[in-house]
Amino acid sequence: MRTRLPPFLAFLVLAVAASSAMAVPVSGGPGLEVLASPTRVVLGRDKVVSLEVRVPPETGALRVAASSGHFAEERLAHGAVRTFQWTPPPVRHPLVAVFLFWVEAADGPPEVTVLRLALLGQTTLDVATSPGASVTVLVGETHFGPVQADGKGKARVPLEVPPGIASARVLATRGELRTDASAPLDVPRVSPHVAALTPAPLPAQGGWLLVAGEGPLDVARLKLRVEGGRAEPIEVGDIARFRVTPDEDAASVTAVVQADGAGDDVRAHAEVFRVVVVTKPPASKAPHAPVVEAAWRPSVQVLAGGVFARGDNSGPFGALGVAFTAPWWERRLAGELEMGVRAASFRGTVGALGAVRSQVLAVPVLVSARVELLRGAALSLYGRAGGGVAPFRHRLQSDFPAEVKESKLSGMGFLAIQGAYRFGRWSALGELRGAWAPASTPWLDAQLGGVSALVGMRFEP
Repeated sequence: MRTRLPPFLAFLVLAVAASSAMAVPVSGGPGLEVLASPTRVVLGRDKVVSLEVRVPPETGALRVAASSGHFAEERLAHGAVRTFQWTPPPVRHPLVAVFLFWVEAADGPPEVTVLRLALLGQTTLDVATSPGASVTVLVGETHFGPVQADGKGKARVPLEVPPGIASARVLATRGELRTDASAPLDVPRVSPHVAALTPAPLPAQGGWLLVAGEGPLDVARLKLRVEGGRAEPIEVGDIARFRVTPDEDAASVTAVVQADGAGDDVRAHAEVFRVVVVTKPPASKAPHAPVVEAAWRPSVQVLAGGVFARGDNSGPFGALGVAFTAPWWERRLAGELEMGVRAASFRGTVGALGAVRSQVLAVPVLVSARVELLRGAALSLYGRAGGGVAPFRHRLQSDFPAEVKESKLSGMGFLAIQGAYRFGRWSALGELRGAWAPASTPWLDAQLGGVSALVGMRFEP
């Protein structure tokens, strides 16, 4: 963000002290005591913010959701003081971050505490004034500078800008000459909102959607779309509550919220927990036994892209894989089996052999583990590691000797970072992979590994 005034205005602008963090309880009760550290957060400078929450004795697991940024953990279960580590969003323009804190209730909507934290933006203002003038920018009681203009009358004033500021004032002084000017600030218009589905996983009979913004909400101006279920508003005010009922066959529910077209969509996602009741034959007197659906969750993914390696080892790569997500550790761990196709070719002239064309085709079969490193409403980041075998065929054609065909078994190992964007049961994938897989025969010395850039899709039945 940068503002420049014409030379005839000796000026430039902005910034006010940030509002301190305040916890605002809703839905009755005293709420939770929340303390943010630091309370004055500057985007681009403060990398991590600690949100310390004091809870009454015997309080259950505490959950949190935010309108922007991300948490190291979104659920803390123990202690009289629970400390969440929050990373602000990677932007520089000022905005307000809205947080929800709640303990999931056995029946009815949970009691929620709302925290609104001002995030200051950083900018450098270019001022055009008289050569050698002393320039001070102020908003209210906050001063920036003074900065002395150079011989061309130019000065650069670094500023920290709180949200909600539309104009600023600049004073320029040179001897007895003083100028005082104000100008509008080009700050993006944003309308931060946070949404959360609770409890998680969502029971088959339904749960609650919680939505909050910078202030009291108007349901008529909220655009709400629910994938895999339906929602009905039950309470509106500082926070809006909706009763959410999953569809009969839905495996998950995703709520997409937009406030009057301002800002990006806000998403909340939750898996649906279902219990199937199986009764024994009438002759048996044993009580009915509840049977929970299979704990391991299968998925299928396909990836395609290219491999970049030294020399003529680059080439296309594609893979089809199946995975099973474990029920432990909030379903962050999965085992995978992948089969791929890797190709490379060389065409040129090699010494006395004359014209040579070499083609390599490999079919790697790999076993790997996938770990979810970061989890958002719709976005997730995974780490993958694995290895296996890579049988390959090599075909060499040249003027001399005759055509050569050979096959051999090699090994392959890889590490990868994978990003996923969920929409319903599908996820769009992007992956950056590094692999090691030497392929060597009497007629071949190749590297089937390298750095791969892949895109694809994942489907969870």
